[in-house]
Order: sequence, then structure tokens, then C-alpha cells
Amino acid sequence: MSMPQFKIEPEEIDLKPIESDEIDLQPLADETTRFSDDEKIPVERVNFEFEQSDKLRGMYRKLTVFNDEHCYQSIKNKHRRKYKFRLNLAFLDPRPFRLRNIAWKWLCLSLALWCSAAAMVIGGWFDPSSVMSLGIFTGVIVGALLTLLSFFYLSHDTVYFRSQFGKIRLFELANNDPNKDEFRKFINQIVVQINKSKASKGMNQSQLLAAELKELRRLKNEDIVAEESYEKAKRLIFRHAAFNASE
Repeated sequence: MSMPQFKIEPEEIDLKPIESDEIDLQPLADETTRFSDDEKIPVERVNFEFEQSDKLRGMYRKLTVFNDEHCYQSIKNKHRRKYKFRLNLAFLDPRPFRLRNIAWKWLCLSLALWCSAAAMVIGGWFDPSSVMSLGIFTGVIVGALLTLLSFFYLSHDTVYFRSQFGKIRLFELANNDPNKDEFRKFINQIVVQINKSKASKGMNQSQLLAAELKELRRLKNEDIVAEESYEKAKRLIFRHAAFNASE
């Protein structure tokens, strides 16, 4: 069976801003390493792994899909705590969503400063022999570099997966990192694995709703999903027409 090709197109990737019911993970900002998996499911077989590293943001991320239906995500961030948690793939929406944010104001400010520096040179305002002129020119160049770094730091292009019914973002990846081919290969693999995991459960929609709620409760109890996020997801699940049939 040939593997489906992942394409970044509007019908597959949501380019709209995230809705209020789609919530980020909320790890705490401390120096400890949090390993979240109270069930401690043993890794019997690793299906595939994927790693990303962002030196500018001090982020390292590793995903390990194992036993055909589980995924460990390990995250190290120099600005926040290190943590690792497990997801059951059967409760994820198999569609990848895209979120792109470009920090245009920082880019525009950087361009304006570069233009100012160029104007100082072209217009003859910059005099290397003058301490004041040299100081102003240096300040403009430093400002241009800092605002350009801010542009790259604050801009992001991510692809994320969320829970099927509660719509909580459970993991996200930097788009096309480390490169387009490896990234799309992994997305193809994870989409196929999510669908296989759902099929292996043999659950109807009402059973999946109840099971997803239990999975989100576990993640909330392990401090991976914030209480407020869990409550919003729970309301979405409770409002689903098929939920009462699961009781």
C-alpha cells in the first residue's frame, strides 16, 4: 500500500487563527524534569522517532511512536521545565493543522533601521572620525540586528495535532524542520499511525468520546493539560450528540 502524501494545502492545513477551544499545553516554568506517565506502559516496539532542535529558541523536541498506538513526547526548553509525556494516538484528530505567525512589525522596524544606516552613509552623515557620529551609526546597526533577531525569534510556522473531540493541541512541530522531506515523511507516518490506532480500538463514536475524556483527564492529572483547558474540552465532549450514548 502506498503511503499518502502530506501536502500543505488549505483543505488539509488550517491557516486560520486558533479558535478559543483549541488550547496550548501549559508546562510550568521550573528547573525540574517532569516525566508524566503514571501507567508506565513499557516500550515493547519502537515504530519510528522524530527529532527537532531550535538553537535560537533553545528548544529540543523528540517524539517516539511505540507499540503501534502510543507516542512519547520529550521536550527540553532552556526557558521552561523539561518534561516528557505519553499520548494515545487513537484519541488524536488525524488531520494536521498549520499555524503561521509572522512578526511583521519587527521586520519593518529592522528594515527601517537598515535604511537609516544606509542613508547615513550615502548622505554623508556618517563621519568615522566623529565619536558622536560613530556612536549613532553603531547604535542604529545594533538596533537593526536586534530587531531582525526578534523577527526570527517571534515568527513561527508550526504544524500541530489536537485531540479529536476536545480540540486540545497535544503536540506541535516546527514546519519543515529539519528539512521538508524528513518532516513530510514523519507527518505521513504519524497520520497513518493515528488512523491505524483508531481502527485497532474497534470503538464506535460514543465510546471514543468517553475514552478521550478519560485520556484528557489523565493528562490533566499529570499537569500536562491545564485545568481550564481540560474543562473547555470536557464541555465540548459533553455537548457532542453521541456522548450520552456512551454511558
